[in-house]
Order: sequence, then structure tokens, then C-alpha cells
Amino acid sequence: MVRMELSVDDLLLDPDNPRIGRVESQAKALEAIVRLDSNHFRTMMRSISDHGLDPGDSLYIINEAEKGGGYTVVDGNRRLAALKVLHEPAVLQATGLGDTIIKRLAKVAEDFDAASADLISCVLFDNRADADEWILRRHGRGMEGEARIFWGTLEIQRFQKDRTVLDVIDFVERNSTFSNDDWGHIRAEIEAKPSVLRRFLDSKKGREWLGMSVKDNKGEKVPVFTQPPKFVLDVLSCIFKGIHEKRIDTRSHNKASEIEAFFDGLPAGLHPTAKPSKTPVAFRDAEVNDDEDRPRQKKGGANSQAAKAAKGKTTKSKAPRSTLAPSRHNFAQPTTSKGQALVHEASRLRLADTPLSSAFVLRAFLQHTLEKYMTDENMPMWEANAKGTPVQLNLSQKAERVIQHLIDNKKATGTDLRGVKRTLTGKTDPASIQALNDYHHDKYDVPAADVLRNAWDTSEPLFIAIYGAP
Repeated sequence: MVRMELSVDDLLLDPDNPRIGRVESQAKALEAIVRLDSNHFRTMMRSISDHGLDPGDSLYIINEAEKGGGYTVVDGNRRLAALKVLHEPAVLQATGLGDTIIKRLAKVAEDFDAASADLISCVLFDNRADADEWILRRHGRGMEGEARIFWGTLEIQRFQKDRTVLDVIDFVERNSTFSNDDWGHIRAEIEAKPSVLRRFLDSKKGREWLGMSVKDNKGEKVPVFTQPPKFVLDVLSCIFKGIHEKRIDTRSHNKASEIEAFFDGLPAGLHPTAKPSKTPVAFRDAEVNDDEDRPRQKKGGANSQAAKAAKGKTTKSKAPRSTLAPSRHNFAQPTTSKGQALVHEASRLRLADTPLSSAFVLRAFLQHTLEKYMTDENMPMWEANAKGTPVQLNLSQKAERVIQHLIDNKKATGTDLRGVKRTLTGKTDPASIQALNDYHHDKYDVPAADVLRNAWDTSEPLFIAIYGAP
């Protein structure tokens, strides 16, 4: 490996980039990268223009002079593509991008100072195979900690100093009457899917009900409330318990009206009646003071009976599901023997031991389910291409057709299947059909357990719509 500083003109986009697949030219490579998400691409251009490149993240390159001169970037192609457009927006004219996209990207480049990114930090590898070993450590999954471990939602919030969810969780932990064992399971469920709780905390109804708002404290977002602490705790405990018992999730409480209905349906004692306090109280500082046993509340110091009881117990967090599919399903058994066998295997494959097998079974069950539905509904699986030659639909296309058919025939709502469609038919989601294909064909790509677990759970509304409730 050799560290170098090179100009944009010295660098070539990779025609065999894993993000986009193989392409024929530099113009096609640039077009494909922009089409991944033109809005994200424009944001990257603006970021580079405003802040420059990440000083701790070099591009990985190899020397392929015999293929046209210059160094090929094998990792960092989105950054290089953004730089090329910033330096010379005219390169977009050689692509097949529409005029609207080209004008929006060229507009960002107008204020770019080319001298600010004249030389780019690169690491030169002897060959592609040597570079691949380090690229795998940057982007690979399922490497038991050797590769980068990407941040989850709560980790990102901690870094961004957004305490909205974190302080609420800590408030309930400190003051609730849940036993230590029960709380360990509840907290694990909340932290596994914090977006569910966030929907309630960010909703207009939720904020009015709790008298909740978020204050800026020296750059930190701190949640506060004006209703009595005991009332706020009891309402939040109902929400936490509902999430833990899976009565509340992003499917059941997605719309504002559904969240409003939850609050309106609470017992009379959990409807706000007290006059809100004029002085907001931070969740991190709030204590519920009464005679109830609150196992994790530090009352009376370390020698109090409650403190001793809490100290003598250990909290056991519920581990994430170890198998691809749960043992009990929210959809009816498939009627075919193959479908039943695939569901049976999915419930027994341990993700840590068999990530590739799990990915293959998930893809096989998706294909079996989609094709059975299309057969039952007499939906065509072939269509003519531009030359009039019949071509079979790929699995992503089949998923799109089936989802739309389910919605059109009122077998499911667009809301029910929005997340399924976004995940399965996306081009960059690690749980997409395209990713499942890549796990099969790519010699390096190994899926992570949480990705496959999420892919199965995300697909469940589709299975419910096709197979029905159990």
C-alpha cells in the first residue's frame, strides 16, 4: 500500500462497482451512481463544497493504466463522482440523466471552489484483490466485529446529543414499578425499535397529552414535561407495555389518527385533568415520590430497603431473536408443502451460524409466495422487452406487481405495505431483494444477522396479506 495525493483528473470511476454493477463507460458509471438517489448525491456535493472531504477517509485505488490511463477508484466512487461534477458539471451532459436532475446538480457546483479539493488523499493497492480485503473490512457484514459496526438509532441520537428518547426511557426505568426482570425485557424491546416510541413522543397528541416539549440546553436536546410526574409515568408505562406485548408497532400505530385513538382510548384516570405546571420539568430530573415499590429508584440512599432489593437483583435483557423467523407467525400456514417446509426451516435456522443459508431460505420463500400469488390471480410473469422478445420479470418486479395488485384489490392498504415495498424493491437497502441476490452471487458479501431478522419482520405484512391471519 502506498499513500498518494492525486487530482480528480487522475482518477477513474470503477466500471465494476458493487453499488451499481458492471457498466460500459465512465459516463454510464456516473449516471448509475447519481441514479442511486439523486437527492442524496446532491447533498453529498453540497457537503463536499461546504466542508471538503473527510480527512480520515482516503479513497482506495488501483493502477489500471492499460485500460485507458489513470487510477481506478475501487472504494469511494460516490465521493469521486460528486467531485467530478463539482469540478466540471458538463460531464453530466454525456449521461442519460434528465435535464431537471442535471440543472439541480449543476446549480450546486456554481459556488464550488476547485482549489479547496485540488488534491485527494488516496491509498494505492497493488491489485484489486488486495484492495478487496480492506474494502470488506469497511463495508462487510457478518465478520464478528472485524468490519465496521454501523450505529443504530439510539447510538446516532447519543452522538447527536438528542436525549428525547433516551431520557424518557431512563425516566421510566428509574420510576416505574416493573420488576427488574420485566423491565429488562421491556427495555430490550424499546431499544430494539426506538422509532415506535419516537412516533408517540413526536406526535401532536402525545405532546399535548404529556405537556411535553424539547428544550435546547447548550446544544443538547432535552425533553421536558408540564403534567404531574406520576401521570406522565403511568401513560408512558402503558405505551412501553404495549410495545413490549406487540400491541403497538409501526404497523398498528403509523398514522396520526391511530396514535390519537390510542390516547383517547386510555382509561379515564390517564386523561389529563390537572392544570399543567408553568415550569417544565426535565425527564432526567423527575422523580415520582409515593409509597409504591419502585425497584430502581434510589430512595433513602444505598442502605434503604428498596436500594438493597434492587442491588440484589440482576436485570437480564432479552436477546434478539436468534433465528431467521419466529417460532410463531402472524400469518396462516402456506397451503403448499414447499411453502410449509420453507417456513419450518426459517424458524429453525440460527442466524449466527447460517447467515447465507438464512438469506437463501428467505429469498426462496419470498419467490415462492410471490409466484404462487401471481399464479392464483392469473398475473403474467413475462412481458415483452423493447425488441418484442418475451422476458421473465425479475423478483423485484414481481414484488412490485403483487404489492400493487393487493392494494388495488383492497386485500391490503398502501400503508400496510409501504415499508415492505420500500425495503424489498429498494436498490441500496441491505434487506432488499437485490441484496438477497448479491448474497448469493457476490464472493465476499455475507449478510448480518440483524439485517436478515429485519428483512423477515419487514416482509410479514406481505405474508399476512397473501396467506391471511392465522
